[in-house]
Amino acid sequence: MTKTSDIVVVGGGVNGTSIAMHLSKTLGGKVTLVEKGGLATGATGRSGAMIREHYLTPELVRIASRSKTFFEDWPGEHGYDLKFKRTGRILLFGNVDEKAARLNGEMNRREGVSIETLGMAETSKILPEANLEDIEVALYEPDAGYADPVATTYAFAKEAKRHGATILTNTKVSEIISYQGKVTGIKTNSGDIESGIVVNVTGPWANSLLSPLGETLPITPIRVQMVHLRRPPSLGTLEQIVIDHTCGSYYRTDGSPNTLIGGEAPEDIGETVNPDHFGLNADHQFIVRYWERAIKRFPEFQNAICRGGYGSLYDMTPDGNPIIDASETIENLYNVTGFSGHGFKLSPAVGELVSELVNGSKNRTDELNLFKASRFDTGNEIIPKHPYGMRAHQ
Repeated sequence: MTKTSDIVVVGGGVNGTSIAMHLSKTLGGKVTLVEKGGLATGATGRSGAMIREHYLTPELVRIASRSKTFFEDWPGEHGYDLKFKRTGRILLFGNVDEKAARLNGEMNRREGVSIETLGMAETSKILPEANLEDIEVALYEPDAGYADPVATTYAFAKEAKRHGATILTNTKVSEIISYQGKVTGIKTNSGDIESGIVVNVTGPWANSLLSPLGETLPITPIRVQMVHLRRPPSLGTLEQIVIDHTCGSYYRTDGSPNTLIGGEAPEDIGETVNPDHFGLNADHQFIVRYWERAIKRFPEFQNAICRGGYGSLYDMTPDGNPIIDASETIENLYNVTGFSGHGFKLSPAVGELVSELVNGSKNRTDELNLFKASRFDTGNEIIPKHPYGMRAHQ
C-alpha cells in the first residue's frame, strides 16, 4: 500500500532526527522519518559525541555555539536526559602550530567562546599526568564536554513524534522517485511513500540514492577507528577531553575509569570503504599506534588495560565540512551529508538550518550559502585562515 507524507527524511541518525524534529515543529505538515535499521545504529552510535565551540572559522564557531547552548538548555526545558557531561577540553600544540593556536584562540574569544590560551605552568596544573616537553601552548575550553549520542537521537525522535512525525525503522529506502525533474517520493522494502519533499540525510550512503538521479556529491566513505583503554588508578583524575595536535590523537573519558582514543592525523583517515562492508572492530596496528601515542603523552597509560576498539565511518568532503543544500538536479530534494566527523556536535543547529532551507526562509542565508555543494566547483571551500598542521580533520 502506498503511503503519503508532506516531507520524508531519509536517515535516522542524530542529524536526521534533529531535522525531523525541527521540521515537524515548524511546518505543521506530516513528516515521516525512514531509517533502514534502528535509530542511531550507523555512525551516530559510534560517535565520540564531543560538544565544543572551538572551530577555525567564525561561521562554524557560531553554529557550534548555538548547538552547545541547545545541549545545555534543552534537556531542562523538555525533560530529556542527553547525559551531557562538562569535562573541559584542552588542546595541546607544538611549535609548528603555536602561532595558529594563538590566533585561533583570539578569534574564538572574539566570537564569545570561553577559551583560554595557556602556557605550560597552567597546562600542567590541569594535566599533571601529562608529559609536556614538546608542547608550546594549549587552548582550554572549560565548558566543553560530551553527551550520549544514542540518548540524544532518541530524544530528538521522541520530540519529533510529539509534534506529529512518524518514525519508520527497519525500512530500507532503495530509490528516491522523481518525475519531470521533481521529487515525488521514495521506494522502500515496505512499499512506496509519496511525498513532494525528500531530505537525504544518509551520510556515507548519500550517493547510492543520488547516482541514479544523475547527481553525485564529493563524499568519500572513510573508515575511522577508536580504541578503549581502562586507565590505571594513577590516571584516575584524567577526565578532561584532550586533543593532541602533535600527533592528531584525541582522548575522551568514556565513563571513569575508561578512555576512548581516536586519531585524526592524515595517516589515520585514509581508508576508503564500502559503507555496507567495513571492519567493525579496531585493527591491531591501530590499537598499538594509538596506545603508543597515549603512552608518549601520558606515560602511565603503559599500565592501562586494552578493552578493544571499534570502527566507524566518516562521510568526508574535500574541505571536511558538511553539505546542506537543495539538489542541483531534482526540485524539492535536499541533501544534508558530508559531516566529516562534525555531525553530532552540530546537530541541533543543523536541524534548524534545514528547517529554514525547506521553508525558504532568509534568516540563515549566509550560513546556508557556506554549505552549498557548488562551493567545491567555484573555489569557495571552507578553508581556515590558520589551519593546524597535524590534523586532516580541522
